[in-house]
Amino acid sequence: MSDAVTANVTVPGPNGLHLVPCSLIAQRAAEFACRITIKKGDTVADARNIFELLGLGAGEGTVLNCEAAGDDASKAIARLVGLFESGFEGHAERKSS
Repeated sequence: MSDAVTANVTVPGPNGLHLVPCSLIAQRAAEFACRITIKKGDTVADARNIFELLGLGAGEGTVLNCEAAGDDASKAIARLVGLFESGFEGHAERKSS
């Protein structure tokens, strides 16, 4: 088991971490064997648990700390950082009426 890998990410999009981004995070986290948590202040969420992620109440611009511990931790963190940077694959963009 390798050491923990961490990265800070900023929540994109006007709706923050709503159901779709939380679902995408959980799906990505499930691809890895390592333990992955996302922290906002003192609140920690298991990255595989949509309800815990929603419970972070992370709005646009919130900085979150992602941490992974295990053999594939570096790959897991890189994948999550990429997901945030992509605006949750475009789901964070403001929809025009």
